[in-house]
Amino acid sequence: MSDIIPKKPIILDDSHRKIINEWFSMLQSRQCKFNGNTYNGHKLRAELRRTSLSEFILLQEGYNILANKLINNDSKLAKTDVNYYALLIFVNAAAFAEANNDKAPFAAQLSEKIKGGERNYLSQLRFERLLASETTEEFCQGLIRAVKLRGEKGVNLISLADGIFLWMQEWYAREHNLAGDINPFARLSVCWAMDYFSTSK
Repeated sequence: MSDIIPKKPIILDDSHRKIINEWFSMLQSRQCKFNGNTYNGHKLRAELRRTSLSEFILLQEGYNILANKLINNDSKLAKTDVNYYALLIFVNAAAFAEANNDKAPFAAQLSEKIKGGERNYLSQLRFERLLASETTEEFCQGLIRAVKLRGEKGVNLISLADGIFLWMQEWYAREHNLAGDINPFARLSVCWAMDYFSTSK
């Protein structure tokens, strides 16, 4: 297990954490309320999984009810294409999570040892490939793979979401030749690498 304490998100905050936790809990139930409405969470989750890695996920109710609560009604997250696409990647990955586990940062969870073995949930090579993703599709595919590998151990959803929003901002900056953050500790590659390699072996 990791011996490092989950860190404060860079982009998201506790209000976003609450929304994401409630949304994910809804997906685990056949009948659950979210933002004043009742949904069949299992149905929504199945639809999200069925349309994963497809633009059609934008049309799914499971995506839109989270977007409405997290971005449309939240002035802290700008209504930009970057944020909506970051949410699309998050929903793609989160739909395959079996549990919300906030005991360690997402990247640290990937380097934890699989019970009874010597292998990490995600090997160092695959982790480095994930960080080196050049396209949104490649990044999303890598995240889905990582989330599935965690299985019943689950992942830290707020840590995952925060990393995705940060990755999308950095990707947009590169694509438009904008200056990146001068603080290296505010860059996703540094944050996730520090978490991954800080996990107890």
